[in-house]
Amino acid sequence: MNRILCRHPYSYGECDLDLCPIVNSYYANVIFQEDGIYLIVKTPSEDYIAGEWKKTKLEISPELDNEEEVIKLALEKAEKTSEIIKRALQERIRRIYMRMRFLKEREKPIGILAPPTPPERVTTEEEMLEETLRRELEKIEAEETKPEEELEKELERIEMEEKEETKKEEKTEETKTEEETTELERELEKIE
Repeated sequence: MNRILCRHPYSYGECDLDLCPIVNSYYANVIFQEDGIYLIVKTPSEDYIAGEWKKTKLEISPELDNEEEVIKLALEKAEKTSEIIKRALQERIRRIYMRMRFLKEREKPIGILAPPTPPERVTTEEEMLEETLRRELEKIEAEETKPEEELEKELERIEMEEKEETKKEEKTEETKTEEETTELERELEKIE
């Protein structure tokens, strides 16, 4: 007998009217997603023709010792579903645990139970600019919080530098004027 596969994302795999997510007004199943295993429960709704879908994450312990608790929670959430769907749901959860135990015994990684690895962070130009601005602000704040004595010393140092610069400028001006006067004297001597 040929079986027809169901393409509905929440189905049990094969087309069966007793386990159909479209035909049944109350429906439940367990699905896998990247961040874990979820219980999907469909209930009738006045707002939606297809019914309302509720998604509940099932917490599976890394030791795989909470199978009965997960089954109990799933059956509580799916209390109005038919007995066939409840049996299929229990069987699916038991098979999931069997597969996980099989992988654990052989020390294979179980992706859903592994902690998620954070994506590699790439810094953008905007973040780099923000970082440089933050550093500059920290420098400015550090300068503003210096003790008064340090500020006075720095002020004195700056004043001393300015005085030395003015002295150098005066000396260069004096030497320029002396050179100019000596040149003028030479020219006068030539003329005489």
